[in-house]
Amino acid sequence: MIGLRLRVQQLLGDGLDVDERDRAVLQVDRYGGDLTDGDRIGRSNGIFRARREECDPGTMGDLQGGNRILSNRTIAFSAVVLLLIAAAACWLLLSLYGQGTDADKARLESVRTVGTIVLGAGGMIALLLGARRQQTAEQDAATKRHDLVLREQSNADVRHDAEERRISDLYLKAVEQLGSDKAPVRLAGLYALERLAQDNPAQRQTIANVISAYLRMPYDPPEDLPVDDAHGAEYRACLQEREVRMTAQQILTGHLAPGDGDGSRFWAGLDLDLSGAVLMDLKLHDCSLRNANFARARFVGQTSLLGIKFRSSTRFDNAVFAGEAWFAEAEFSDSTRFDNVAFLADARFDEAAFFGATVFRRARFQGAARFDKTKFAGKVILSEAVFEGGADFAQAEFADEVYLPGVDFGRDARFVEVTFARDGWFINVEFSGNTDFEDVTFSEDVRFVGCTLDGVAYAPDEWKPRPDEYDFD
Repeated sequence: MIGLRLRVQQLLGDGLDVDERDRAVLQVDRYGGDLTDGDRIGRSNGIFRARREECDPGTMGDLQGGNRILSNRTIAFSAVVLLLIAAAACWLLLSLYGQGTDADKARLESVRTVGTIVLGAGGMIALLLGARRQQTAEQDAATKRHDLVLREQSNADVRHDAEERRISDLYLKAVEQLGSDKAPVRLAGLYALERLAQDNPAQRQTIANVISAYLRMPYDPPEDLPVDDAHGAEYRACLQEREVRMTAQQILTGHLAPGDGDGSRFWAGLDLDLSGAVLMDLKLHDCSLRNANFARARFVGQTSLLGIKFRSSTRFDNAVFAGEAWFAEAEFSDSTRFDNVAFLADARFDEAAFFGATVFRRARFQGAARFDKTKFAGKVILSEAVFEGGADFAQAEFADEVYLPGVDFGRDARFVEVTFARDGWFINVEFSGNTDFEDVTFSEDVRFVGCTLDGVAYAPDEWKPRPDEYDFD
């Protein structure tokens, strides 16, 4: 028993005053011989609850300090006593002042006036008590609403934590599948990541980064491997990996087109980092990207980016396009870099729009390069670019400065109906074959310095040199 008393005192600690601790210990002394430990601790916890209710704002401490709720028997007894007192008072007044004399009437009138005042005061007290009860009820309701809000917030936090754990578990499992040495398991991991991103928009960029990282892993296409018995297993594994990579590409491209269906499959505002990736028959028709990095990427087969919209900076520097590359009607909203890019087949930029600075420094076009009706709103740099298969800039518009130092046009070069709204610098440009500047518009300072056509000094007939032309340093 003494050990239990000490245990209760330790549990109560300094949270209660001396009287409350004494009551708790007395309860243990009273019931200690007949109660289990659970019952004793339960009775002590009752004191804790009463103390907490007393400390909380808006709650009543009726259960604390010995206060008790009035019972029906007490209320009925009190009403009977009040009725008896009222009857006795009436009898006493009638017996003393009921003779009907003027003096008795005056005394009764005085008593009635005093009674009226007392009743009025009682009514005011009753109103105050009613207001107090209303205030207490409102405080209780406010406390309950506050507790409800806290419970709902707690439940929401619990649900959020559970959802986060579920997403993390699904994500880790899918990534683990993606690292499997079996192609079907890798495919299952890709589809699991797609479903996770579709259901959780906040995870889309992360999952796009994971798929992009997978595509950046080293890979040799099947056509680069010999087909013989010695390499049969490796060739089959390469074919399977090709299917996995094509699926990864389709997952990305399938969620980048805002106009497909009802738009629910569109993942807006994504950044793609496919630098150094091997991309096969890539198709991004009418897609929308924010930042896109294709630096050092290798494009195998035909690359079709018709109508694509790059909302921010775009990089294709040091990329290699093994097949035809279609950028027709594409929009480049910010700076675009094609430094050292290699187009091994035709490159089509018909009706494309470049709104930022555009750089094709040391770009190599082995096939035909078509820039028909292309609009360049920012500066254009084509320094040391090589056009082996001919270049066609018919009806192109250059709204800002154009720099073409050291450009080599190995075949025909057409600048028919081209508009140069600002300065143009054709410095040491080598023209070959049919070179046409018909109906070209030179608005400001356009210079042809050190240019040749089939080894002979050249300047188009449509161009009129400025007086300081040959002072160019």
